[in-house]
Amino acid sequence: MELGTIFAPTLDTPAHIELAEQLGYRSAFVYDSPTFLADPWMVLAQAAARTSRITLGVSVVTPRLRHLAATAGAVATLRAMAPGRVAMVIGTGFTSQLMIGKRPASWAEVEGYLVALRRLLAGEEIEWDGAVMGLRHGRFTGLSARDTVPLLVAAHGPKGYAVASQVADGVVTHLTHGAQNELGEQAGRTFVLFYGTVLEPGEDLANERVLEAAGPTAAFQLHLGGEGVAGDTPEWRAYAGAVDAIDERRRHLEVHGGHLIEVSDLERPLITPELIRSVTETGTAEEVRHRVDALAGAGVRGALFGPQGGDVPRELRRFAGAVGLTAGAGAAAGSQGDEARRR
Repeated sequence: MELGTIFAPTLDTPAHIELAEQLGYRSAFVYDSPTFLADPWMVLAQAAARTSRITLGVSVVTPRLRHLAATAGAVATLRAMAPGRVAMVIGTGFTSQLMIGKRPASWAEVEGYLVALRRLLAGEEIEWDGAVMGLRHGRFTGLSARDTVPLLVAAHGPKGYAVASQVADGVVTHLTHGAQNELGEQAGRTFVLFYGTVLEPGEDLANERVLEAAGPTAAFQLHLGGEGVAGDTPEWRAYAGAVDAIDERRRHLEVHGGHLIEVSDLERPLITPELIRSVTETGTAEEVRHRVDALAGAGVRGALFGPQGGDVPRELRRFAGAVGLTAGAGAAAGSQGDEARRR
C-alpha cells in the first residue's frame, strides 16, 4: 500500500514536502482554498525544485473555482518542472466553494471538467463554453511535453464513485466524510485520507500538543454540519447553537475559515478528548500502525497522512516511524500507473 501526504499549503510546505520525500512518503498533495491558504501552484513549484522523486499534486481542483484553461496551464507547467511525478485530484468542492458563498459543483460538471482537462493535456483541441480551446505552448516556454498525468476524483459516496469508475484514474476519499461512504469495488484504486497524531508514551488526549495536532480534524467534523461522525455528539449540538447565532450572510466565513489547519476560538472549547478520540485516528504508535494495517488489509491502494499543527516535521517523522516507512522510497505508482498510461 502506498503511503503519501496531504498538506494545507503554507510558506513552509515546500520544506515539509522535501522532508516527506526524505522519509519515504511517495506523494504529496496540497489543498486549494485560496481565501485562507497559500496558493497551491506556487507551493508545488517550490517543492518541485527541492525534490526529485515524490509525486506532487493538488487535491482538490474544483470546476467553479479554477477555470479549465488556468488549471491546464498550471498542470502543464508543473509537469515540466517535475516530469513523470504529477497527479491531480478533481472534486465538487467543499470549503473552497463555501468560503466564497457558493455551493459545490455538480458531478456532471466534475466529469466534464476532468475529461476536458485530460484531452487538453494530451494536446487535443476541445470545445469549451461554446469555443474551441487548446494548449499552444511554444518551444521557448519549455512546456511542450505531453506526458500522462493521472487524474483522480475526490469522492465520498456513490455518485462520486460512479464518476470515478467511468473517467478517473482513481479515488481520494475520507471514510468519515458522508454517511454513504463505502469503498466496495473502488477499494483497489482508492487513497484514504488519514488524520490524527501519534501520541508520545504516556501522552494524554487533553494535552495541548495533541489538541493542536488533532484538533483541526475534530473541528472538520463539526464543519460537516452534523452529517459526519460527530453529528450525534454534544460537541456538535453546542457548535450548531453557536453557529446559528452568527449573521447568516457571513456565517460561512466563521465556519470554514482555518479548515483542516487550525482551531478557531469558536471551536476551541468544543475540541474535547472525547471528540478527538472518536473522530480522528490519534493513538499510540502501535494503534496507528494497526489502523494503517487495517486499511492495507481492506485492499485500498494507499493512505494520505495529513499532518497538522505547529510542528509538521514532528508529525511526519512520528507517523513515518509508526508505520515503518523506508527513507528514499521511489515516487508513487500513481504518477506512472498502468491505468493512467492506457488512457
